[in-house]
Amino acid sequence: MTTTVRPPEGGACASGHGAPLPFAGKKGLLGHAKELQQDTIGALHRLSETAENGVLGFRIGSSPAVVVSSAATAREVLIDRADDFGRGKRQTRALTPLMGRGLLTSEGELHSRQRRLVLPHFSPRRVPKHADAIVAVAEETVRRWSEGVDVDLVAEMNALTMDIVTKLLFSTSTRDNQTIASAITEAFEWEMHAITSVFALPMWAPTPRNRRARAAIETFRNWIAGFIRERRTADELPEDILSDLMGARYEDGGTMTEDLLLDEVLTAWGAAQETSADAQAWTLYLLARHPEAMARVHEEVDSVLGGRSVTFEDLARLPYCLQVFKEAMRLFPPAAVIPRQALKDTVIGGYTVPAGTMVFLNTFSLHRRPEVFPDPERFDPDRFTREREKAQPKGGYLPFGTGGNICPGSHLAMMEGHLLTALLNQRMRYELLPQGAEVRPELLVNLRPDPGVRAHVSPR
Repeated sequence: MTTTVRPPEGGACASGHGAPLPFAGKKGLLGHAKELQQDTIGALHRLSETAENGVLGFRIGSSPAVVVSSAATAREVLIDRADDFGRGKRQTRALTPLMGRGLLTSEGELHSRQRRLVLPHFSPRRVPKHADAIVAVAEETVRRWSEGVDVDLVAEMNALTMDIVTKLLFSTSTRDNQTIASAITEAFEWEMHAITSVFALPMWAPTPRNRRARAAIETFRNWIAGFIRERRTADELPEDILSDLMGARYEDGGTMTEDLLLDEVLTAWGAAQETSADAQAWTLYLLARHPEAMARVHEEVDSVLGGRSVTFEDLARLPYCLQVFKEAMRLFPPAAVIPRQALKDTVIGGYTVPAGTMVFLNTFSLHRRPEVFPDPERFDPDRFTREREKAQPKGGYLPFGTGGNICPGSHLAMMEGHLLTALLNQRMRYELLPQGAEVRPELLVNLRPDPGVRAHVSPR
């Protein structure tokens, strides 16, 4: 049940206040907390579907919250009134133990200064130099599958993208490092619990969950710090992202402090690895579910590449591979929810949102708006032909966010996804096993297929 109040004509009133915020029906003392913990993305999607204007209030315990799920309201939060919103206490509390003061957690002048320093190293001009390294690592993966094997594509893509990001950042390999893979999963599970739980205790509280998380975070941070220590004493620096960040200089000629460098490298590694793994797992899953789309991918890569490896220069002639990847990120965006908190009384969609309200920008539901994407649950890569993509409203498709907090690595992530979609499908076939045919999206900071994607992988 939803109590609906229509906003005044023209949105907010001249005073800066709008109509009373519509709220979802009462859920007792806990509000929607239990539903959010059991199935975060499902609960937010159900709330979004009942929101007439892309905005709906609800509660997490006694804390007020809002779900936002239209292009217009997303723009208000991320661009038009971006100064009215911060990352929020819950998100900061959840991410800071792992990411420190990196770009995913910092705000204000620190965020602006770090963004100016870091962003140029992930610009469209810089990312092509990483293409060959991505392809080389992926070639090693397909060689391991040369005899045909049953795998979990989620685990395999995690291993692949962890090796890729480690190569791009540190010029080394950590394939099959289960200690690090387990540590990052444990840390992400704690982060999601801290964001959605009514009773999430601070990290210092000696609960079993917190002790596991602290150990995982210490393992991961020490692992990354080791690369930086080695680099400080190296006679010659390799050409990789860590060297770029170590040499990056502020306007006054200074460089990052040791702690801030560690935080930014951790942020780059964590954001790039898990996001890319989930996006690629969803892409392979959807292609395996849609053989007609897979056949078109095969036709394109065979025509353009023949039997040779893909290069950055080939990507312009592989448009359907990119369409497939974009459509997979429409249906299952890795960053499916962008949390914010109102810093002061403000307005979203013509409704008053009080200071302190948690705001969940729900890209999962935003990407399913039928007025933007007709028959939204259908997998249709042709939504992203050049002509149809240009016709989409601004803010209707936000796999990397938008505005001042858009993902700095979006160009690198898009190139990586394009290359991997071409290469993995050029070399291999993917047939879903019975236990991998049906999965559900699970929000674990990023959106991943649960319980995994079991498939038989064989050479083409």
